[in-house]
Parts: sequence; structure tokens; C-alpha cells
Amino acid sequence: MADGTRTLLVGDGPLADGLHDGLVHRGHVVAQVVPVGADGGTDIDAGIGAGVSLIGPPDLVVHVPQVPAGPVALVDQTTQQWVEACEAPMAEAFAVARACRPHLSDGARLVWVLPTVAMGGAAGYVGSAAASEGIRALAKSAARQWGPDGLTTAVLAVAPELAFPPDTGAGARTSAATTLTGPALGGPGDAFGDIAPLLDLLADPAARFMTGATLVADGGVWMAP
Repeated sequence: MADGTRTLLVGDGPLADGLHDGLVHRGHVVAQVVPVGADGGTDIDAGIGAGVSLIGPPDLVVHVPQVPAGPVALVDQTTQQWVEACEAPMAEAFAVARACRPHLSDGARLVWVLPTVAMGGAAGYVGSAAASEGIRALAKSAARQWGPDGLTTAVLAVAPELAFPPDTGAGARTSAATTLTGPALGGPGDAFGDIAPLLDLLADPAARFMTGATLVADGGVWMAP
């Protein structure tokens, strides 16, 4: 991909930060928006507007929704925990799509980066898995509606080790509990060197004929869409 790709990155935490650095390393001009959360942040609409004012209309929008810090047994999950794990990420994904749409022109792409928890039925992550499936449906619907305007979408499903907070060890435990063998490439990869290059490829106009699809980028664990 040529240098100067205008990328709007919505998200916070190690995964989003690694993607930011990896995309900058590959010549992207990146504006990062940190959504409102427990640690404070910015309103989605205002943040995206500010980001667009800095870099211009984005060629690529990347959203990294928040995920729970750890598992919660299904029967013990409170309504508030369900809202935080499922409804809040889905609402945020919808808000990102809605706020970005007026700034997207022919050739732009919107990508969501999600954990693979829904593929393995990870115990304790029913809310996060439901959110991932809902956002995948959003990506498909947006691909249908925006395709005539030349806009494309995609989902990158990454290893839990990348998506869940690393200091909790939740990602590694989830992978161990839901897989029969390790990744074909020996590890889950990293945001800077393994996932950011895939986003760079998706931003290339040559990749525009792929839309609405989920690409599994976990080093070869779940080899299915």
C-alpha cells in the first residue's frame, strides 16, 4: 500500500496501540480516537469529527471494541456485566459506523478487529461472543448497503491473547480451553508486526473485491470463517 493512507483508528489498550504503531510504521497517517469508557475518553461523534479534521476523509477506519477483563460464568452474570460485555461494544460499533459514514468516499473501508471467542464458544465469554457475532452481522449489512457507493467492510478475528487485557492472562487461558492444538505458525502473533500489515493490505484498492467477510488472523488456530 502506498504511503499516506489516511487511517482513523477507534479504540484503546495494547491491541489498538500496537495497531497504531504498526500502521504508522507502514506509512499510514493515523488519528486515534479513544471512546468514552471507565477511564474517560471522548464522545464517538466528536472524536471522529476531530480525527477527520486532522487527517482528512479516511481511506481506512479501524474499530477495536473493548472486551471484558475476565470471564464470568453464565449463571453469575449480572445485567450490568452483560451490558458491558455485549451491548456496549455493539452500540459502540454501530456509533462508529454511523459517525464515519458521512466522511467515507468511494474506495474507503471499515474494519472491525475482534477476538475469536465466538468461534470456539469460550466459557465465561457469552457476552463478548454475542457482541462479536452482532458486529459481524453489522459488517455484512453495511457491506450490502454501502457497496453501491464503493465502500467495503471486513472483520479481522484475532487470537484472544491479543484482544483481552494481557495482565489478566485471560487470553491465554481462553485459547488453552477452546483449542485442541496450538497455532500452525507457533504463536498468536502481535498487533504491530502481524495484524497491522493485514489492515494495510485491506486498505489497498486492489483488495476492494472482498467485502463483508471475516478474516481469521490468529496464526492458524481457527481455519474457518
